[in-house]
Amino acid sequence: MNSTVALLAAIVVLAIIAVLFLRKKNASESDADKPEGGKVQGDQALYALGMNPVSEKPIMYALTTCQHCKNTRKFLDANNVDYIVIYLDEYSGSQRSDLMEKVRTYNPRGTFPTILVPGGKVIVGFRKQLMQEALLHDAGTTA
Repeated sequence: MNSTVALLAAIVVLAIIAVLFLRKKNASESDADKPEGGKVQGDQALYALGMNPVSEKPIMYALTTCQHCKNTRKFLDANNVDYIVIYLDEYSGSQRSDLMEKVRTYNPRGTFPTILVPGGKVIVGFRKQLMQEALLHDAGTTA
């Protein structure tokens, strides 16, 4: 009887150790995908879209502190343009580097804002006339 109890106790202890080990392993694997010590920054859906920018809406790569980006957003909002904005400074580490590399594929100087218009046109900076032509007048055609 004592040997049966000892055997059951040993099995329970091993099961508890296995569960704790698996929890720690899963936690460390999920932390490996997170930048800067485990903190996820920025919106991951927007990050994915920024890395593969396929959208029916214009996509604007911007910085939260950029005055040209703020002016561009005011213009787009005032003209009821439905757009997506991806703020690069909300990301860090490799995600930020990856997004910046993607911006440079459309705008080699890497300046902001960089706007991808459906149809392939790219607008760099606060360019009111170009935005009016591409977003308001062309209405989805390539300019």
